[in-house]
Amino acid sequence: MSEYENAKRVIRQMRLGRAEAQAVAAKAFEADLKVGRPDIALKCAKEFKLTDDHVTRAATALFGELIKRRMFPKALEIARSYNLAHGGPAAQELLAQAGDARVDDPAIAEIRRMARAASGARAEATEADRAIELLEAAKAARDQDPRVRGRAVLLPAEGEVWLTGDLHGNVDNLKRFAKLADLANHPERILVLQEIVHARFITADNKDLSFVAIMEAIRLMSEFPGRVYYLLGNHDLAVHLDRELVKGGKYLNRYLYRGMAYMYRERWEDVLGKYRAFVAGMPAAIFAPNGVFMAHSTPKKPFISTLSRDLLYDAGPKTPLRKLKPVAALVNGREYAKDAADAFADQMEVDLLLCGHTPTNRGWKVPNHRHLIIDSQHERARYVRFDLSRRYTSSVELSAQVGLLDPEGESVEVVGELM
Repeated sequence: MSEYENAKRVIRQMRLGRAEAQAVAAKAFEADLKVGRPDIALKCAKEFKLTDDHVTRAATALFGELIKRRMFPKALEIARSYNLAHGGPAAQELLAQAGDARVDDPAIAEIRRMARAASGARAEATEADRAIELLEAAKAARDQDPRVRGRAVLLPAEGEVWLTGDLHGNVDNLKRFAKLADLANHPERILVLQEIVHARFITADNKDLSFVAIMEAIRLMSEFPGRVYYLLGNHDLAVHLDRELVKGGKYLNRYLYRGMAYMYRERWEDVLGKYRAFVAGMPAAIFAPNGVFMAHSTPKKPFISTLSRDLLYDAGPKTPLRKLKPVAALVNGREYAKDAADAFADQMEVDLLLCGHTPTNRGWKVPNHRHLIIDSQHERARYVRFDLSRRYTSSVELSAQVGLLDPEGESVEVVGELM
């Protein structure tokens, strides 16, 4: 008599409750599995509603036994019924071994296909885990950064800042920027990145793969804590709040989620959740002691009075972004009139306003004596580098520090609509 049958008898005679019955059944399950009766162990796990792990272990062992007996159609039935392609490392490894068998049988051919799917599932799970780990590490490093104060970053009086404009999924430009900055050999340099989410170009089947570039930025933050700052942009805010953005008929969040589902399969929502948690604590502004203020944009006139240094200092990550309307006004606004620029600079106690947000084919723009706009998303992408120990008198003077990300980009025609 099997241990499963003994367990049934004991449970019936003693009229055990569910929890006690499952404890007895679990011991019987292990005993029957140990003596090579996975069919009985599987029956036990199902009848007494043991955990999914119990069911998968028994189904995996039974699958292996059926393969040994060359009962391939029955083995395929078990693999399909218990979804062994997603049954964990042991099940996936056994599928791979069975798929390697040099047997001309339709069932083995299907098992081989399942093994490839299992291999893909393992890779996607690993990528998802890696993405989550990097997002958590970058967030933790930022939370511990002494330069971060609320929604602001306060830079030192020495060193260099290298800043990009909007990148919008352009991982090539991001890599060019990181290579030029060469942080590993220049410890005095600080990188500022912004608006990486929502790619300019999507795939033919409506997938946005900008998360590839996002993870490249997160990797940089993790590798160089306290030296790479990722500014909050209006597109980041839209993803965080799950508010759809439509641009040129493109449903930007919808396409992003499709791209993430392609990259991470059933784990994509886990990664998205971690990204949203990361966005929740993004700084909205960076103050340099030489009078340069960095933010994704500047607010429209009616909202200037709602913003101040104190508000940014006090509005820490514990204050939800959905409640911070002045911060939303900061990252969404686009106001370049001279009087508005002067008013906002005075409000922030700064001299110059260094931003992204506004697309320009040229890659940079000086709309007034305060603002310098940088755009890094396209073929003529620019960046700006400046010395923290030097005072700049106007945006025109600061624009002399603008450079091309790609030396060949000057003569290239910008293709596609800018974000």
